[in-house]
Amino acid sequence: MRSRSPLLITLSLVLLLLASTQAVSAEALKTADVSLDKVALVAYAKIVEDPLHQLKAEELLAQTVSNDELAGQNVASFGFSNSAHWFLVSLKNPQKTPIKRLLVFEPSWLDDIEIILVSPAGNKTLIKAGDNTVFSNRSLSHHYINFELTIAPGISQLLVRTRTVDPYHVAMTLWDKNVFLDSVNNEMLYLGILYGAVVAMLLYNLMLFVSVREKVYAAYITYLLFFLLMHSTYNGYLYQLLWPASPLWDSWAHSIFIYLFVGSGLVFAIVFLELQAKHKTALRWSLGIGLLILLSFCLTALGGYGLHVSSSILWVLLYAPFVLVLGIVSLLAGNHAARFFLTAAIAGFIGSFITGLAAMGFIEYTYLAFHAVDIGMLIDAILLSFALADRLRLSRAQTEEARAELLKTTNEYAQKLEKTVMIRTAELSKANATKDKFFSIIAHDLRGPVGSLASLFNSSITKAEDFTSEELELVRTATLDTQNFLEQLLAWASSQQGSVQINIRALSLHDVFTNMQHLFQVHAQNKQIELDLKNDAGCWVYADTNMLQTILRNLINNALKFTRSGGTVRATVEELKDHCLITITDTGIGISDDVIPSLFRVDKKSYSTAGTDNESGSGLGLILCAEFVEKNNGEIGVDSVTGEGSSFWFTLPKVSDITAD
Repeated sequence: MRSRSPLLITLSLVLLLLASTQAVSAEALKTADVSLDKVALVAYAKIVEDPLHQLKAEELLAQTVSNDELAGQNVASFGFSNSAHWFLVSLKNPQKTPIKRLLVFEPSWLDDIEIILVSPAGNKTLIKAGDNTVFSNRSLSHHYINFELTIAPGISQLLVRTRTVDPYHVAMTLWDKNVFLDSVNNEMLYLGILYGAVVAMLLYNLMLFVSVREKVYAAYITYLLFFLLMHSTYNGYLYQLLWPASPLWDSWAHSIFIYLFVGSGLVFAIVFLELQAKHKTALRWSLGIGLLILLSFCLTALGGYGLHVSSSILWVLLYAPFVLVLGIVSLLAGNHAARFFLTAAIAGFIGSFITGLAAMGFIEYTYLAFHAVDIGMLIDAILLSFALADRLRLSRAQTEEARAELLKTTNEYAQKLEKTVMIRTAELSKANATKDKFFSIIAHDLRGPVGSLASLFNSSITKAEDFTSEELELVRTATLDTQNFLEQLLAWASSQQGSVQINIRALSLHDVFTNMQHLFQVHAQNKQIELDLKNDAGCWVYADTNMLQTILRNLINNALKFTRSGGTVRATVEELKDHCLITITDTGIGISDDVIPSLFRVDKKSYSTAGTDNESGSGLGLILCAEFVEKNNGEIGVDSVTGEGSSFWFTLPKVSDITAD
């Protein structure tokens, strides 16, 4: 018995060793059962890296298949890699007849795929495809690369070689075709919710932009649009729908739209947070980052698509936290509109950052990690819509506050002016004052309130954000016309009162018109009117300098006011026997015959005039011209044809001997 014990022990050890060897061999030959409706193959695969792209399928088939290191993993992630990778999988068909299965690859951007299926009898099926080939090579029209395989009964060997310059992840799944089509329906439901929500907000904000014409809405629409283009491009939807025969453009579209998404997001942040007006330092940071993004876009493109796409994803990782910092800085600076923006930026930051890390291989590539940007951007888009609404509410509240303050101030001045007029009118009635006394009171009391009212009105209305540039220009023009009218009124009042001192002396019309040319040249250029006031006649006249300048200013200003762009305003001087005839001619809108008789008479003024740019006129300037011409011993008149223009003329006594002054 003792002699048998060592033998039995040895035999037992041998049997245990054989059993252990068989267990290892069985584990090494673990196979994927293709009779199942869905099988993730990466978990069954041995992965061999091919950095030099020199390995052959025959060399790999001769190796022992071992897949212990990837057991349970459905996605292989390699970050950015220039190597090719081989996947070796044993497929088991337990049935007695061949089984057809759809081999589906994720993600959609794998550039080159080579498939070799070796049947139990040694027959080989070779398929070459990938994102670098035209879309029609796929078995099903789907954004994921797919091929239909026929797997014979028994154990087959599947070799798959992959390569890509994009973020390198590989998931391979054998599907029953009908089950796969059912999963596609679920995916379409998810995409319908995602794209439907984003498109709805895009259209809603587009309508708002058309209505209010604020650039912040245009920036937000652009941001959403580039998100949709980026998302639908790197998921392969646009390759399937728009350019199925252009694989090269499809690859470049990935990185181009990622860059445009980042750039449009930065522009939206600058516009929404009003950095130009509220935070100059943050604006300089943002413009610096924007310039770096532009330089990166151009320079990395020279290095080829691989460098371009890797840099674009890196910018996603940098852009998201930068925009988050902008929101925090803006909120701390007192910009209350940044509240919703900051919350939206946090959601977008988390989603973009997780997807970017997964795409670059820094974290495990999972379906949820890959689509984190979708969830984050959906929340981001919704919250940014709230932010725009909140910003509009704050803007309107500020505008209403300014408008109320303006109305209050205007009413106060109107009441003060009304009270002043009532007091002065009562005093005039009580004292039976003359017309000259009335004008003296106006000259003393009216200039201050109206001037202050005009200044305050201009200042307040400029700050009201709810007014358009056209409305502001109308207010500015009306205010200036009011001030000009007041000055003319006071000048005429002084004339009527007899307080104007007349100093008649010999004047050179050449010098006077030269000054007028300089005075009105810019105004004429702005209206695109040819202005010719140069007088070379050498005529000298007797006149008061200030009065002559007032006459010419009024006539030339009226000519420019009632002449359209492209017209002409000219001055001519004709020497008569004892007088010089001065004529201001324009190609403006003209004056009707029924109006001409009352142009220079104050007792007939019952109308107002409007120029070519809706500039109003009271006609008081012409009355003043008539007064001053008469005081300088001259005559004034007008010739006009409606629609063709007018010629205002007046005469002044001529100096016979120009050496006398």
